[in-house]
Amino acid sequence: MNLAIWGDDDWLDCTPPAQHLYHTLWHSPGLSYCGAGEWHPGKISTKAKDWTPEAVEAAAVELSRDLFLIIDEVTGEFLIRSWVKHDGLWKIPNMAVSMANARAELASRTLRGVVVHEVLKIRAANPGLSSWQREAVVSMLSQKPVDPATLEPFNPRSNPSANPSANPWAKGWPNPSVNPSPNPPVNENPRVGVNPTANPGPTPAPSPAPFLQGGYVSTEGNVARANDDPTPPPSHCPQHPDGSEAPCGPCGDARRRRKAWDAEQERLAIEARKEARRIAAQERRRAIDECDLCDEDGYVGKNVCGHVRPPESRPSLRSLYQQARTEKGA
Repeated sequence: MNLAIWGDDDWLDCTPPAQHLYHTLWHSPGLSYCGAGEWHPGKISTKAKDWTPEAVEAAAVELSRDLFLIIDEVTGEFLIRSWVKHDGLWKIPNMAVSMANARAELASRTLRGVVVHEVLKIRAANPGLSSWQREAVVSMLSQKPVDPATLEPFNPRSNPSANPSANPWAKGWPNPSVNPSPNPPVNENPRVGVNPTANPGPTPAPSPAPFLQGGYVSTEGNVARANDDPTPPPSHCPQHPDGSEAPCGPCGDARRRRKAWDAEQERLAIEARKEARRIAAQERRRAIDECDLCDEDGYVGKNVCGHVRPPESRPSLRSLYQQARTEKGA
């Protein structure tokens, strides 16, 4: 944990529930190398006695307002904004690659953009590191950054009231009657969460699948798989094929279905790349096991083995003469 945080005025202005949630997420076992994890208030609330999902969401509202925490409800993921900076993985080239890979496996394009934004700031302050030369890191920093200050604060869908007094705090806090004012009124805009216009994630009708190592969240739901329906659904309703500036519920539903479809295509592409790497690794292992020229790592001395035995050379006349003399003498 970054101990310097106790000298930060914004942190000291946080309420105890908000600080507790932050510590809980920071130490969560599923946290990826880019500081991301699965956002599931129900699961998180089991980490302390009498903690409720509503209390978790209320604390998240406060952390989101002050940019300590970025949440994407659509993909069911969270990002501890400053985790990458304070954990220091970017100082080690190999770990910087792991961080970039974890960022690439996030389902949320918004959270991926925030990671790029934060790492670009780190690179500007520390330009001479060899980590920035790694291919995966270079590729990551070429992606579109998203400034978290431009995102809408987290607004939990489960809170039907604009009055935060109806949102109970967990029993046992020093002053349970205190309700943090940062809980904003419910946004009537159906596109809640963090800046969904930059995030084509799927609708969270089903509960997101368990958070996998590396920071990826499965987003399977009512989305047609790419190999089932390669045709993208329209982004607007039939009455507004070119879009409409006026509010339109069917258009909003169409946009969400299209975003869900796009996210599913991306997820399947990631799975395909992983499967291709897995098959290639199996084939390489099989070739090494069947080769009697190289060691267990596939090397002959300091060179990578081609797993092809060189053709036997034709014996010279001198060697045949020597062999004949030896046999005659015997």
